[in-house]
Amino acid sequence: MCGICGIINIGHVSDLKEDIMAMANAIKHRGPDDEGYFFYKGGQTTIYGGDDTFKNVKKDIDIIPYLPSKHINSEKQVLAQIALGYRRLAIIDVSPYGHQPMSFLNRYWIVFNGEIFNYLELKKELLKDGYTFISGSDTEIILAAYNKWGKDCVKQFNGMWAFVIIDLRENIIFISRDRFGEKPLYFYLSDNTFIFSSEIKSILQHSNVKTTPNVTYLKSYLKEGCNAYLQETAFNNIYSFGTAQLLECDISEIAQIRKKTETYWTLVPNTKREKFTKTELQKYTNEYYKLLSSSVNLRLRADVRIGATLSGGLDSSSIVSLIDKEIKGLETFSNVYSRANTQNIDESKYIKLITKQFNLKSTFIEIDTKDVKEHLRNIVYIMDVPASDSAMSGWHVYKAVADAKVKVTLDGQGADESLAGYLSYYYIFLYNASLINAFKSMFHFFKVPGLYKKLLFKIFMFKVFSTLFSKKSASKLLSGFKVKFNPAFSLNEQLAYDVKTNLATLLHYGDRLSMAYSVESRSPFVDYRLMEFLASVPDVYKFHKGWSKYLAREAFKHELPADVVWRTDKMGFPNANSVWFGMDHKVWVDETVKNSVFVNSLVKTDDIAKTLNTGNINEIMRLLILALWYEIFFEQKQSISNS
Repeated sequence: MCGICGIINIGHVSDLKEDIMAMANAIKHRGPDDEGYFFYKGGQTTIYGGDDTFKNVKKDIDIIPYLPSKHINSEKQVLAQIALGYRRLAIIDVSPYGHQPMSFLNRYWIVFNGEIFNYLELKKELLKDGYTFISGSDTEIILAAYNKWGKDCVKQFNGMWAFVIIDLRENIIFISRDRFGEKPLYFYLSDNTFIFSSEIKSILQHSNVKTTPNVTYLKSYLKEGCNAYLQETAFNNIYSFGTAQLLECDISEIAQIRKKTETYWTLVPNTKREKFTKTELQKYTNEYYKLLSSSVNLRLRADVRIGATLSGGLDSSSIVSLIDKEIKGLETFSNVYSRANTQNIDESKYIKLITKQFNLKSTFIEIDTKDVKEHLRNIVYIMDVPASDSAMSGWHVYKAVADAKVKVTLDGQGADESLAGYLSYYYIFLYNASLINAFKSMFHFFKVPGLYKKLLFKIFMFKVFSTLFSKKSASKLLSGFKVKFNPAFSLNEQLAYDVKTNLATLLHYGDRLSMAYSVESRSPFVDYRLMEFLASVPDVYKFHKGWSKYLAREAFKHELPADVVWRTDKMGFPNANSVWFGMDHKVWVDETVKNSVFVNSLVKTDDIAKTLNTGNINEIMRLLILALWYEIFFEQKQSISNS
């Protein structure tokens, strides 16, 4: 887990050292353990570590095989000037052998952010083919895999990654990002200069980067919230490299990156309507438990301390129970709310059930309202693009993780989008169910907290009318009710779409919040094997007898407390935004938004006043965050303070 950055000049030469080091320094929080740089110009290569890495290596460690010759013997001449930068968070093989930028076969150079969790299995296969390795790192496995399988190597990887490989012999650049967007990668292209980094703030450090707010993106943000899955960003001319995508091309063709990028993986949902049977339920339950267990075990591979975040919900509790089979005395980190006006979002009751059952060492964090203004500024900075929420809970949880000297956490992200955990999925299931199943489900759904009873009834009436008459006439019954789902999608199709979109945004939050404190967040539910399996499971096993996530509840009903397994409310690290920003600091919020010239250029003054006075807290938070974002990135150019 690291921060990576790079600069490629095509057809012109400039001094890259100052720019690349400034870029790497801007993402030091992603990798405080080490730094390294690679420079290439006219057949000459230069490498060094920012802290004299190689000079401090013990004499008995032979690092020389990683250093290429001063002149690359190549049939092609690399017509480019290249600089690669790297900040290291040492997780696997913490020795100097894991240092980057890393070389392989006197040919390839890589900067890599993330983890390939199945690297040991791949290493065994590569050893059989005659490959030899110096390090115990997964980075070296990527290079060997690329040499063996070419660009298809990414299909072999189970993990989270963003990497750039330079093949100096063939004059090729190879870029890839993981299937779900767990690890970020951004790029800027102008005047035959290609600049990339793990975070946008790093790209902004380059002396020639010119950007302005992307007004189209930001207007959409105000209406819909953050959509981090988009390739467009809040900054003009700065783009996100797509999830599940790769680029392999001649370095001289890097300017065509947006045309030459290709998708290497797609989640395919099962759209068939099937009947529920106990036999099939048992089969699906067993496979689910097996795959999730395997995913957890793979993500326990590390040479540093591991902990877990625990919300008290089914997802994080399931992960904790599986970790407990491998590691006793696990340390968990949870957010709680004891104030009278925040107790409605407090999950400590459920958290304590889990910590008691598994005898966990638990850290409980309560956020002090007096500090949220300054923390929000830092969160806005670390996110790069405006977020939909304060993310205050996650920010404080990962701070506690770092304070405890834990470097890796396993988290519950991704289950809701694959198992139908959000309230909106109830409506979609009802909408697509058979008339009989809809009739049975509706009465169970009436008991679920937070569901709109009128909408449930209207959707059920739609089923009746569409059966007796036509969908066209029946669809009029749905008008006037606000519910976010596409009527053309089946439940599994909606889930697959949300994995690609909503989940990518949540993973963006998780990456930034954890890496702000130099913590690696791992998500066992975001394992492509598990995701593919759940996408194939008929929706009747995700909703049954009024229960969402029925398959997952059945799988853990004998391993977790019943009060946790059969919870009907949905929280998951909630934030008390309505209290912090709607009450305690309302004056500051109103002044910040009203005084923002940028916000006033996008939103009418009357509409701003109306939102601040009568709007919901989500709309208010978007206005506030946008005001802070513009101030930080275009007026003050603030640096992070994660104290």
